[in-house]
Amino acid sequence: MKTASFIFLFCLMTFLGQAQSTPTKIYLVKNGAQTLGGIQFYTTLNPSKPIKVKNNGYVLIETDADSLGVIRESPYAENNYQPPASSPKRKPVFIKFERGKSYYFKMGSAAYSTHFDVEEMTERAFWLYIGLNDLTDNVTRYTLSRAVGLVKNQQ
Repeated sequence: MKTASFIFLFCLMTFLGQAQSTPTKIYLVKNGAQTLGGIQFYTTLNPSKPIKVKNNGYVLIETDADSLGVIRESPYAENNYQPPASSPKRKPVFIKFERGKSYYFKMGSAAYSTHFDVEEMTERAFWLYIGLNDLTDNVTRYTLSRAVGLVKNQQ
C-alpha cells in the first residue's frame, strides 16, 4: 500500500511540476490590411521594452505569467498627426492565460483609424495565414518572465 501511494504521489508531483514549467505561447501576426508600419506595445511585466509585430513576420512570446497587462503605445496625438509633447499614461488591458496553452492572434488597425482590432484565431487558421502570406521564415521570438522581464531571443 505504501509503495502504491508513493508511486501515485511521485507521478502527481511530476505532472504538476511539468505543467507549471511549461510556458504559455502567444503567437501574434499583423493584419495585412495596413502596411504603414509595425505594431508596438508594452507589457506591465516590462514596461520599458516594446514588443514589435512587423509587417513581414510574426511574433512568438513565451511567458510564465498567467496574465498579461498590455499597454499600446500611441505614437500620435488623437486629433493631429504630430508626436505628442508628453504622452499620457494609458491604462493596461489585462488578459488571462492558461499556463502551457498556445494562443493565436491577428492584430492591427484600420487605415487612418485610432481603433485597434484583435482577432483570436484557431491554430490552423493562423498557420494557414502565415503560409499563404509567405511569413513562415520570419519569426521574432521573445521570452517574457516575471523574474527577468522581456528578452528578445536571437534567431
